Amino acid sequence: MSFLSLAICSSSFSIEAFLERKCRSCGEEKNLIDGYYRTRKNDKLPSSYSYECKECTVKRVVTNRKIRVKFTDYSMMIAKQNNRCAVCETLQEGRKYNSFKVDRDPKTNDPRGLVCKRCYSLLSQVGGDLHTLENMIKYLSKHAGSYETN
Repeated sequence: MSFLSLAICSSSFSIEAFLERKCRSCGEEKNLIDGYYRTRKNDKLPSSYSYECKECTVKRVVTNRKIRVKFTDYSMMIAKQNNRCAVCETLQEGRKYNSFKVDRDPKTNDPRGLVCKRCYSLLSQVGGDLHTLENMIKYLSKHAGSYETN
């Protein structure tokens, strides 16, 4: 008997007895009620439960808390940079709540500096590849007369 036919035949059923979900992080099949956090009010609908199991959610949250920069460290970094972007030295952060983005070393995940939204996007696109950056500098130098600088 499928879940749909069970729901049609019986008006009162227990969702926990019939539904399991595969976690999108670890791939394990777990009971919907015991293994997943409810994210919406209606506990009768499978869509009211997270798609990431409780264990994976806890691991993700703990990991994210470890890599965050504390407010005191952020304040020290911004003071050291004279309230400017570490790359372009602008005063305009360009992010929600007017804060700079923490740029991290891709290998160690340690903070390197605070950058504006524009520079963070460029650094992310280049991926820290110095060869690509050098080629970009050569390209811009070759075509220096074709545009106005800021």
